[in-house]
Amino acid sequence: MGTEIIHADLPSRRFEPRIYGVGAWVGHLHFAYDLVAALRPRLLVELGVDRGESYFAFCQSALENKTGARCFGIDTWRGDQHAGGYDETTFEQVSAHNRENYEGFSTLIRSSFDEALGSFLPETIDVFHLDGLHTEAAVRHDLEAWLSKIRPGGLLLLHDVDVRAKEFGVWKIWAELHERGRSWTFHDGPGLGVWEKPPVSKLPGFLEQLLSPPNERNEALARYYSDRAEEMQKKIAGHWRDGTIRQTPFAQQTIIQVFHTRDGSHREEDSVYARVGHEGWKDVRIELPNDAFAAPLRIDFVSALTTIEIASIRLTKEDTICFTAEDDTGFEMIRIAGDVELLPDPKLLRLRVTGLDPQLYLPAVNLPASEGTFILHLRLRVL
Repeated sequence: MGTEIIHADLPSRRFEPRIYGVGAWVGHLHFAYDLVAALRPRLLVELGVDRGESYFAFCQSALENKTGARCFGIDTWRGDQHAGGYDETTFEQVSAHNRENYEGFSTLIRSSFDEALGSFLPETIDVFHLDGLHTEAAVRHDLEAWLSKIRPGGLLLLHDVDVRAKEFGVWKIWAELHERGRSWTFHDGPGLGVWEKPPVSKLPGFLEQLLSPPNERNEALARYYSDRAEEMQKKIAGHWRDGTIRQTPFAQQTIIQVFHTRDGSHREEDSVYARVGHEGWKDVRIELPNDAFAAPLRIDFVSALTTIEIASIRLTKEDTICFTAEDDTGFEMIRIAGDVELLPDPKLLRLRVTGLDPQLYLPAVNLPASEGTFILHLRLRVL
């Protein structure tokens, strides 16, 4: 049976996401839309909303398909060791989007996951998405705390099930869940696991095909969603090429990624993140691991064709200043590379971002071996 026949009636064929490209969920947005449309959950809960890429796909489907769902998004909106820290811009923008589009049925709860537990009765949640801190201990704790809240036959979604770097441990819990109920794994991006809480019940529409034993139908569904993911990535790439990235939700904030190294090679697993909004000057404080080396540090700005003005950069450990540049003193020691241009300025390090991968390299420094936390301090604004 051809893919077109299997998927002819999937609602996501007409889906135009309002929020996309702001996280790692872009490859699963069409599945999220179809899931809500088919299952028509009475209660949907997401732990770990961040910028709302997955959560608002659920909400958009609930609205456009008139499912009558009640949706709850729970987060501290402070960040964590994997997402990095960020300022109030994230919560303000997520709250505004929710208020303007979904306020009638969607509630944002700003709290820890544990603090929100008492707001939900046992066996009442139809769809539960867990996407918080991704260490094994954190995922195991959250799942044990919330599993009783999911109704029998309800669906659990676990994100990042294919990631095995940077102390991610979701894959270990996902391997255990395979033995406890029906499941499917999407391998697009960092991976998404879909698990049905026992006992097995017949699911509506395409969901029953998806969670059946491996066959041509669920494989065809997986290909369909992989194709949609590829289309979304091409769409985002097109935004970068034609400059319309400035008009997308991605352009509302800038990600700062700091790579630390002892051998001069800069690897994704040896990096930390922060994120800032684009309103005025920001004082950013980024903690590095205690065993970090700066041989040299590399700073990437993931920013939508903006101009970034840096007033100062400092690297410290306890009371020791390991590197400093400010008021045009020390900036000449910083090397730029990749998609960035240096703009003239008498006091600031002023940069024009021209693409997806602008890079700054600090000079290599010998960090003290004493106890304490390495901190990178940045004062900057994004225009």
